[in-house]
Amino acid sequence: MKNGFVLLVNYENENEILNVLNSDLFQLSLERSFILQRKQLKNFGGEWKLYNFDILKGVIFLEIKDLDLFKRSLVKCKEIFELNNHQKLKLVKLKEYDLLFLNKFNSTVIDNSIGDIENGNIVVKEGPLIGCENMIRKVDRHKRLAFFKYKFSFDDSDICLGLEIKNKKV
Repeated sequence: MKNGFVLLVNYENENEILNVLNSDLFQLSLERSFILQRKQLKNFGGEWKLYNFDILKGVIFLEIKDLDLFKRSLVKCKEIFELNNHQKLKLVKLKEYDLLFLNKFNSTVIDNSIGDIENGNIVVKEGPLIGCENMIRKVDRHKRLAFFKYKFSFDDSDICLGLEIKNKKV
């Protein structure tokens, strides 16, 4: 992601707004738009299944080719304004450290990671969280989640990503 922005919208209709952004109206101004998601294993009825969940609610990530054209197209599009419950849209340019963090994952759907706990420290062995061990502030081994306190330029958010702890060594 090079020229990254986020569009802060009403969470209830973010998928519909994303569909409008992926339409022909924004084709010339947008490289891509997506909602950042994570994969998570959930156990229903004794069977583990993989599901996708939104990481940040109400946040659509944008890679914009032509900012002026995008803003003009956004003003013309009444449908997005209506889907956002007639509230003002907020467009925020991502800072360099946000782009570096997002580019680390190379995907809009972040895979699960696998790791161990060794001497009280988390060590990620596989997956996109390799090297991010120092950012993890809490692990839920039952739900297979790692919780981060990450300070995006547009929001100070708690985010969680999939992390399965295989072994615990003392």
